[in-house]
Amino acid sequence: MIVINMPGGAIQHVDEGDLLWLRKAFDSEWKGATMLQIGSDRIYSIESVADLSKKYSNAGVALAEFNAPDARLKLVVSAKKVRQIEEGNPAIYHESARSVLVFSNKIKLAVRESVEDARKKIENPGANAEA
Repeated sequence: MIVINMPGGAIQHVDEGDLLWLRKAFDSEWKGATMLQIGSDRIYSIESVADLSKKYSNAGVALAEFNAPDARLKLVVSAKKVRQIEEGNPAIYHESARSVLVFSNKIKLAVRESVEDARKKIENPGANAEA
């Protein structure tokens, strides 16, 4: 279990295997927080992306870093949770999304990396992480 420091001083225990990805939260979500996609739920932490990445890495979660298609934003993905990688479709996703990471039928994440680059990151996590 990973201990996540929540806004307001609360803590939440999260199974390390439930993480799909994390990123800096948008100001419209929770300014100054980090968003964690835990299954189909989102939680927010007062900890930084780097600190949370380190906690998950120390717990044995293989993490891979990606770039968001529409912002200067680092996405830290649990590599083993990605089921497949699809070509980005500008009719559905942002025009800069070159590939889409598929976690389930309903949960997908568009990224700026090409399908080939995304595959390399998923197959060899940690080779590209800055945690």
